[in-house]
Amino acid sequence: MIKKTYEDLENENRLLHSIIDVVSDGVYAVSVDGTILICNKAHKKMDGTTHNHVVGKKDVDVYYLELENFQRYTVTKNPEPLLDQYMTYTTITGKKVDIVYNSYPFFQNGTLSAVISIGRDKPSINELLTMALNSFNNKKSNRITNGTLYTLEDIIGNSAEIQKTLKQARKVAQNQSTVMLLGETGTGKELFAQGIHNASAYNSRPFIAVNCAAIPETLMESLMMGTSKGAFSGALDTPGFFEQAENGTLFLDEINSLSISLQAKLLRLLQDKTVRRLGDNKERKISCRIISATNQDLFIMARNGAFREDLLYRLTPIILDIPPLRERAEDIPMLAKEFVSRFNDQLAMNIKLIAQDLLQLFLSYRWPGNIRELEHVIESAMSMTESTEAILSNEHLPRILKKRLMSDQETTGLSNMEATANKPLPELVRQYEKQTIENALILNNGNVSQCAIQLGITRQNLHYHLRRLGINSVLYKAQSISDTTSSPLP
Repeated sequence: MIKKTYEDLENENRLLHSIIDVVSDGVYAVSVDGTILICNKAHKKMDGTTHNHVVGKKDVDVYYLELENFQRYTVTKNPEPLLDQYMTYTTITGKKVDIVYNSYPFFQNGTLSAVISIGRDKPSINELLTMALNSFNNKKSNRITNGTLYTLEDIIGNSAEIQKTLKQARKVAQNQSTVMLLGETGTGKELFAQGIHNASAYNSRPFIAVNCAAIPETLMESLMMGTSKGAFSGALDTPGFFEQAENGTLFLDEINSLSISLQAKLLRLLQDKTVRRLGDNKERKISCRIISATNQDLFIMARNGAFREDLLYRLTPIILDIPPLRERAEDIPMLAKEFVSRFNDQLAMNIKLIAQDLLQLFLSYRWPGNIRELEHVIESAMSMTESTEAILSNEHLPRILKKRLMSDQETTGLSNMEATANKPLPELVRQYEKQTIENALILNNGNVSQCAIQLGITRQNLHYHLRRLGINSVLYKAQSISDTTSSPLP
């Protein structure tokens, strides 16, 4: 009888945990001393954390927040429900979260023992509102897959540069203005375009992506405008890209590849907001948002007559500049670990650590191919490792790649020497000191204590230098490979 009761309790406990995990709201419970007891899947997704980051840890070690702002602290002082509260905090992974939550005291034998919080972050609230609006307009049954894979939350990076770009992208997503994405090859322009679409109120509508460089000019006009049956041999009634993106987003990648004649047709279409299919005499109204992207300077192209100036101004009311990887080097460890985690799954490997010699090589390389190149380098290196190996080092790099990375390191060193030749000594000392501390923080994932040991100074002394040089150690925290989850990257 006792055994049966124990089994019943165990089954009930598993059932309750399963129910909590499938709830779409974030559910979080913490003891009065700050130990995190429960954190469901929705909450971990919202925070960008894993089970190992959270459960069993102290809340002050997981969330960067003043003690008096913790729900646990407020409810412990006054054991009453805390309803409809708004809060912004940063997690141990460096993700900033805006949340609306309710918190409730939990008593055992008349004594307060825990605090339970249930909440939603801003993106999920916006998604819920969008779904409610679609349902109200009786369009829910007609919703289709919008053709995207990524959201802005999928973009990895704690650097000030990428966070600033993400903030701008979220703001841009709230209106229907035409957007131009500027960025070098491999920086993730299409990922940003999809993210902007999915952060907008029109995320249930189609996202149509067109690579202007991949489609021959002879086909581009018919694909863009659409065709009418009989327009030419074999032609059918087919909507063009603009019609397919109705009330959604049309993404024109590598728009600098369009010929002058096609640029003229595109300009006319944007001005009139109508399209006439090839072989048809009927004008059709179009209503879609245009996001375009280029890795070239269109203003220089326009000056040289290679791009229409009037079209350029139509396409650039909003310009979003996506930083290259060399300008956000502190993101390299996090990105590298994410790629290693992904290829661990794809290649059936078990790499648990990136050696410091390889990471240092990554940090000193300029990455002309940006994040896409980093991904390919890691894939090449992991393809050379044995399935029993747990550490990825520069010995695993193919010889041609190692030579390329190390050659760039030497060239960069000479360029830096020339660039700093005329700078005053105090400025050079400060620059070298800041770079040395930042590199140490990167190699130690933002752990100040380990960084101080590596630099041979006390922790207090390092904190002094961090304040003096304006360095925020939180931005250098990255997940261990075992804790990273496979997710899209910029």
